[in-house]
Parts: sequence; structure tokens; C-alpha cells
Amino acid sequence: MATAKILVVDDDGHLNDVLVELMRGAGYEAEGVLSAESALERFRQTTFHLVLCDLQLPGRNGISLIRALREACPATQMILITGHGTIRAAVTALKRGAVEFMLKPVKPKRLLAVVRALLADPPAYLPNRLLAADLGETRSFDGMVARSRSMLSVFERIQLAASADTTVLIIGESGTGKELVARSIHQRSSRANGPFVALHTGAIPQGLIASELFGHEKGAFTGAAERKPGKFELAENGTLFLDEISTMDEQTQIGLLRVLESFRFTRVGGRRERGANVRVLAASNRDLEAMVAAGEFREDLFFRLNIFSLNLPPLRERPEDIAVLGSEFAREFGQKYAKPQISIPAETQRILSQYAWPGNVRELRNVVEQAVLLSRGASVEPHLLPQMMHKEAPREDVLRIPIGTTMSAIEKEVILRTLAAHKGNKTATAEALGISRRSIYNKLAEYGIHEGVLPGEAQPTAAAAAAGGGSQPRR
Repeated sequence: MATAKILVVDDDGHLNDVLVELMRGAGYEAEGVLSAESALERFRQTTFHLVLCDLQLPGRNGISLIRALREACPATQMILITGHGTIRAAVTALKRGAVEFMLKPVKPKRLLAVVRALLADPPAYLPNRLLAADLGETRSFDGMVARSRSMLSVFERIQLAASADTTVLIIGESGTGKELVARSIHQRSSRANGPFVALHTGAIPQGLIASELFGHEKGAFTGAAERKPGKFELAENGTLFLDEISTMDEQTQIGLLRVLESFRFTRVGGRRERGANVRVLAASNRDLEAMVAAGEFREDLFFRLNIFSLNLPPLRERPEDIAVLGSEFAREFGQKYAKPQISIPAETQRILSQYAWPGNVRELRNVVEQAVLLSRGASVEPHLLPQMMHKEAPREDVLRIPIGTTMSAIEKEVILRTLAAHKGNKTATAEALGISRRSIYNKLAEYGIHEGVLPGEAQPTAAAAAAGGGSQPRR
């Protein structure tokens, strides 16, 4: 379990420092702020297991802060400390959600005893509505940065997954960061002190996957010159991450299912069963449910893996994250290549934001690294980006149709774009589309397009039409 985090809120700077050091000396991760506003700002960036709060604060007082935090972070423990103790203040504090009310001067031993009691069994997951309150801010989470709502939801799901020692299935396209997510779950779980072992099953020849997973005995097959422990043994008391699990052959799927159900396995060529105290996190860039329906993946194994699922959105579906990721990578590689002041100007950001990123975050990272390496100045100029990203904008006479668009929507768009191209001439539009002129009028009436108004122009109001304000239809 990760170290419990404590926030000290007291406008007395000296006492604040003393309390922070006292908490750190007891083995907790602690920091201090001097006002309620600063405390709320810290909760918008991260979450704390416990808050030590002074009653008298500049601006918003301690009771008001405790009430706000209790509503947003119900699992966070609260201790109110004050030198202005009254029965009424104590009762009010307790009603607002404080667990303890202590008077200054605080006795260190007494305070530590209370803190230890409250944090004896800290929850692995702490709900925090403030984290998503301001989507305009960038969030950093275990090496991942984002500001999109979809990724903030992923961060929440990671914390939920970490709090339960069960199998997790991570679905996402290649390059979306599935291993980063798996490592984050491991680091936040009760197995954090154990090993994290990763295996990319797609990179292992089919005939050797079982040996990699379960190990083998000497002479078990040609080339097995000595006994070798498998990944399940190496991950004992920790986490085993199986990437691209969709590539497993059926025989290995059967073996994995047996381990997940019985927590026991046998080395290839061996006879003795071994126990497996291992948590399995699996990942796939393919839709396993569709593979089950097609008979390409075992249904029973899918259900056993899919106890808790986590879907990573592709980068193209969260464009608001492209700029923050690009800037983060520029900073990282600026440090690596001794260019610490390098930045990404607006024009380069525009090109990055318009690209589809089929390789997702991994591709963006590689593109920024190459550009930083090639840069001779203090910024990543557009010409340093790969040529494929400098494609011309689509021609106006070409219609792009996203997958999943309905046929009626496609028909409407084709008719309106063709009508606009012919400057409202319905006869020419009908000829171009191979339909009758009457069909054009019927469709325009269906779409609510008035006579004399081209697609994209303002529709005349009823009053203007009645007054003859509308122009004559173009024929």
C-alpha cells in the first residue's frame, strides 16, 4: 500500500513546518499550506488521506474548509486544531465532518496517536470530485498527463482497480499507454512492494509462450538445456502484466485460465504443482468480445479476465491532450539533449493538433523527440515535423464521411454541398446528382431550406418572408 498522504493547513508558518516534519518523521507523506484556498487548490491536483486544519484561517475558516472537503472527498479524514477552543466550535466542527477536535498547544504524542488510529487502514482509493472540477488544468498522474475528461475518468478507474486485488483487462489501441496504466495500478495496490513483471505475448513464438509463463524443466523440449522459472514464479507476491493477450494460442489460454481459477500451475515438462500468489493484469489492442463472438478467443477466459475493465481512448478522441503531451515531451527531451528551454510554438501546435495520430501517444512522443533532437534553436519549428504531417487541407469539392454516419445524413450533406457548388441552381444540381428537379425541391423542404437561401446562409424569419424580404428562388 502506498504511503498515506497528509495535508497540514495552518497560517502559522512555524507551526505548519513543525507539524509537517512531525508527520514525515512518523513515516507519512506530508506537506503544508497556509490558507483554505491553497488547500482546495492542492485537492484539485491530488488527494490526501488526512487533513490537519487550523480553525482560524485567513479568509475561509477551518470549519468551512472541512465542510467543502467532506462533500468533495468523503473518505478523507479531518482533524481540526485550534487555540480558540470552545464547546460550540468543537460541536460545529464535528457536525461539519471533523473526526477529531484538538486544542493548541498540540501534544505531539497525542496527535500522532490520533493520526495513527485514523490511518491504521487507509483506503487505496479516495474519491475526489475536485480533481475533475476544472478541466482547463493539466493533471499529472503517475507519469501520465492529461486534461481531457476521458483521461481523468481513466485516472479514477486506475484508483478503483488498485483498491481491489482482482484481474483487470485493459483495452486500447497500440501506443495508448496500456503498460503505463498497468504499472500505475501495481504501484497503487497492496502489491506495490512486490515485483512487476511484464510479458508481451505477441513477441513470443506460439510454441514458447507456455514456457515463458509457467517455466520449464530441463529437457522438457529441444533446446531446454536447463530448468527455467516462468513469469508466474518471477512475479510471486506481485503483479504479472500480459500485453496483447489476444495473440495467445488456445492451449496456452486453457493453461492461463486454470491458473486464474486455481492459482496453481505446473512447469512445462514438470509434474509438481506450484502455487501462484500473483495478480494478473491483461491488455489487448483488439476487441476481445468480438474475438469471442468470432470463435477466436475463449469465452471462459474472457469472462475471467474481464472482472474489471479499463478502456483507454485513442489520442484522436482527446485532442485537448495533444498540446499538453507535446509540451511535456518537449520538456523531457529538452533535458535529455541539453536543450532545457525548448518550446513548441503555436503553428507547430496547430499542425500537431490536426494530425490523426494512428500511433497514438507513442507516435507523438517519437515525433517530438526527433524534432527536439533536430532543432538548432529554442523552439520546435514546423519544418522539423515529419513530411506526412504537412498535408494540404482537403479540397472543398471532396466530402469526407466519418464511419458510422447515417445514410440520411450522408444524403443531406451530398445534396446541400452539391447545391452550394452550383450556387443554388437546382436544375444543375439535379443533373449532377442524376435525380429529378422535383426531388431536389422535396428534399430541401424536408431539410427546412427556404427558397433563395443557399446552404450555410441565414434562414429568413417568418416576418421577413411575409413582407417579401426573401429573395426569388434561383432556377
